Amino acid sequence: MSFRQIEGNERAKRILKLALERRRLPNSLLFSGPQGVGKMGTALTLAKALNCRRLETDSCDECDACRAVDEGRFPDVMIIDVKDDKKAVAIEQIRLLRQLAYLRPMAGKRRVFIIDDAENMSTPAANSLLKVLEEPPPLSHIVLLAAAPHLLLSTIRSRCRTLSFSALTGEEIERALRDEGRPEDEARLLALLAGGSLRRARELDGEEVRARKEASWELFEALVFGARPSLFLDRFGTVPKAALEEFRETLELLSSFARDILLLKLGGETRLLLNPDQEERLRAAAARASSALAMDALAEFDRALAELPGNANKNLLAASLFSRIGECRHV
Repeated sequence: MSFRQIEGNERAKRILKLALERRRLPNSLLFSGPQGVGKMGTALTLAKALNCRRLETDSCDECDACRAVDEGRFPDVMIIDVKDDKKAVAIEQIRLLRQLAYLRPMAGKRRVFIIDDAENMSTPAANSLLKVLEEPPPLSHIVLLAAAPHLLLSTIRSRCRTLSFSALTGEEIERALRDEGRPEDEARLLALLAGGSLRRARELDGEEVRARKEASWELFEALVFGARPSLFLDRFGTVPKAALEEFRETLELLSSFARDILLLKLGGETRLLLNPDQEERLRAAAARASSALAMDALAEFDRALAELPGNANKNLLAASLFSRIGECRHV
């Protein structure tokens, strides 16, 4: 995968390509951002670009070096990750990095060390890495990937050029999934529920998501139209930790239904529907709902989604949403 094939985070990619073009790529880089937004893919593409036989500022994905990196058999590219049986990057892995970093590349032009989940390094491992960062080897580059960079030693952060990666937009995720061969309706639905993470979208099971969508529509009708509003509290009146992701995904779906109904009420184009497979059902709902109800419901679902990440009491949030939607019905 080349830079142009990586979805999102255009600024970070542009900075890296410019640094490659000017031959001024820092020896130490920190890619910070949520899981699944392209940090590892960008790091591997950077490793290929540094060793590509054909190009200077990107990977060709065809030469022997690029193919070897993609297949995990290029001797000058090393990925260090948390081992399955340990919570911290082992000191032995960083010691090996220190030994190899000062040696000339074996097969390529540059050595590249990628440390995934770098914030999980043990203190001894972090201190050992710091010694390399203080005396950077001329032919090696170290790329740290971290979802929580504030957990890294401040001395490590200060010696790295930090590039921030953000969550992908729904359009970017949908486009990537469609390019991978997913049907349009499925790609749009998975993108809606992925929370900005392409990795998460790829991991979602299409059949399970469709079943959840059907259950969410039942909740939507019960909550918004008041046929059986308690159904929502029966399901989410208590939100155990294990159900938080399902709660978020349900809120995303409820919001998408309200948005589509409002779109139809306002005479918008059907190609803009987030749930085109539900058009007949949405039109029937739009005939029953006023524009004010659709708009108020959409605002409340989006408000709950915005409050969800930092809300310590998810049960209270669910109860508050239930109450506010009830008020919307009676306006």
